[in-house]
Amino acid sequence: MDTKKLEVLLKAIETGNLTAAGDEMGFTQSGVSHLIKSIENELGFQVLIRGKSGVRLTPDGEELLPTIREIVNATERLSQFSSNIRGMSSGRIRIGTYTSVSIFWMPRIIQRFSQDYPGIRIELAELDNDPLIDKHLSDGAIDFAFMSNPNILNEWIPLANDRIVALLPPGHPLAEKDALSLTDIVNQPFIMPAAGFDSDIKHIISGLEDKLKVVFSSMDFRAIVAMVQHGLGISVVPEMILTDIKTNVVIKELSPCRYRPLGIAVRSLANAPLAARTFIKYAKTVIMDTPMEEYVTQRMPANEDGM
Repeated sequence: MDTKKLEVLLKAIETGNLTAAGDEMGFTQSGVSHLIKSIENELGFQVLIRGKSGVRLTPDGEELLPTIREIVNATERLSQFSSNIRGMSSGRIRIGTYTSVSIFWMPRIIQRFSQDYPGIRIELAELDNDPLIDKHLSDGAIDFAFMSNPNILNEWIPLANDRIVALLPPGHPLAEKDALSLTDIVNQPFIMPAAGFDSDIKHIISGLEDKLKVVFSSMDFRAIVAMVQHGLGISVVPEMILTDIKTNVVIKELSPCRYRPLGIAVRSLANAPLAARTFIKYAKTVIMDTPMEEYVTQRMPANEDGM
């Protein structure tokens, strides 16, 4: 079976939408539909259920999914092996990441990497949910991930500690304080990351959920910042997301100071494709070279082996 068809099928499963899968893979919606129908004809059973809201796996498709991933990953490993021999002239890297990391770190890293390896295709999966990232790693859907809260099942490469800060609108009574404690936040209109979204913030406010006056929740930090800017409440956010935000907010340290550890999780660095290992080295170099005035987190020192 043509593995390109299987890649298209996996993208349709990932996006839940044939049009979106086609846009990412370079096919029309009808082209994607034709390829998937071709797979189903070869297999002799239906893999996807089509509906107005998108597509989802049939029970048979669910059972087949791990095997499909194995075939696509094995083909990718073969391609990477060939690419290694040719000097990484082609190949693909699949990276899981938070939205904030995509915005702040990834453009710099990809720009530096792609200058030296223009033939390597980079696919980003923004997965602002640690359990989902862990699942993608274990399933082999991504090669590695930028994240916090490392899982003991994965190797962990520390990169930085991103400070967690309180965010207030201008003129707020608490803006006069040098730093805010969690008790200062209680009884204030609070804008919270949506349930299951940011586990770092959830951990910090653990035990206060019943006391907080939550007026709004969102899975998008930019929406949270906008709500604070319009005086609708206060919030607690990673400082990284505030790099380009200069007006209509007041940023205060927490007391005691809190951080989220940022790093790279990978199932096995030794067994990762050469392109993935090389990208990780570039990531560490770019992060360490970022000027401090542009960098709001505390960078971690490189290991002795440079990784």
